[in-house]
Amino acid sequence: ALKTQMQAYIFLALAMSIAGSAVVVGKLMVSDLPVFLAAELGIAASLLLLLPVVLVQGRKQARLDRRTHCILLAQAIFGVVLYRIFTFWGLRYTTATASGLISSAAPTLVALMAFLLLREKMNASRIAGVLSVSAGILAVNLLPFLNDAAQAADALKGNFMVLLAVFCESIFSVMSKSQCRPMTAMYRTALVSLYASACLLPVALHDAVSYDFSAISGQSILCIAYYGFFVSFLSYVFWFKGIAETPAGVAASFIGFVPLS
Repeated sequence: ALKTQMQAYIFLALAMSIAGSAVVVGKLMVSDLPVFLAAELGIAASLLLLLPVVLVQGRKQARLDRRTHCILLAQAIFGVVLYRIFTFWGLRYTTATASGLISSAAPTLVALMAFLLLREKMNASRIAGVLSVSAGILAVNLLPFLNDAAQAADALKGNFMVLLAVFCESIFSVMSKSQCRPMTAMYRTALVSLYASACLLPVALHDAVSYDFSAISGQSILCIAYYGFFVSFLSYVFWFKGIAETPAGVAASFIGFVPLS
């Protein structure tokens, strides 16, 4: 049991470390690509790896009920679509470092949601965490006004969008513990990615119509490949593997790796 728990912790640490690097890669992507198109291409790259999984493992998986599909769809909307849109939009106005620091609010939000929705215990240390994170977010948002008041409005807008992204990520994390039909981490990642890609496709196509693909930089192509393999594929597989063996409130503490990475 101890070995299984340690493996779960390692998976969660790896997942959140990759998620932290995604903030930097996302900053590079939105400097060259429209927001919706960037989000869709990052998922599409992962589907090249995940679609064969759906085809192979789909035959071995038990039939999924409507509740399970609803949970997967909700995870796709909050944890992939809205999370990336708010993050990418926010990164147009704020720095990757500020975004990473605001992401440290996620453990507190997850702990609160787990307490409200999953009835997980809320002890004194978690309450102290709520107050500490609130003070930290306030400090991050006041800092731009001390440095350059002219740019502070943009920074505040970007930070707010990143906070919305963190809220969506927290919903995703809590829903990972929702009761649904059992399935492998790889298969769950594939289905969530398929739902997310389908949701983003109409607006991504709208972006694509007016985008000159001949102007795309080599750096952006590398970022899309990185986002597809590491962020949209490996990090979600690691997350689903880890949280299967860990309470949502405990798993949330590993989100501390995001600002670090």
